[in-house]
Amino acid sequence: MWSRRSTEYPDCVIARVEGELDAVLHDELRTALGRCRSMLCRVVVLDLRATTFMSIRAASVLADAKADAWRAGIELRVVSGRKEVERALEVAGVRPQFRYFPTLRTALTS
Repeated sequence: MWSRRSTEYPDCVIARVEGELDAVLHDELRTALGRCRSMLCRVVVLDLRATTFMSIRAASVLADAKADAWRAGIELRVVSGRKEVERALEVAGVRPQFRYFPTLRTALTS
């Protein structure tokens, strides 16, 4: 899991999760998203294209993070691209909270 400010879109921070996003990583995900919010940006794009598994609980953590970001005046955008991640978001009932972005570039430019 890593994050960086976009050089092309300076008001955006990109956070990327690779591998499995399960119970072991919930606190790390919360910490990473909190760090992104503190970088004085308008948009945080969570890139999950390299995430091979997402637990239902992790999907719920994302919904909580979206609400926290919104209260701070920041938009949290998710790029998934994988059916495993999309399915977890749907089963958790949080998919409607996130606009669909097919690519990282689309999420950055919208």
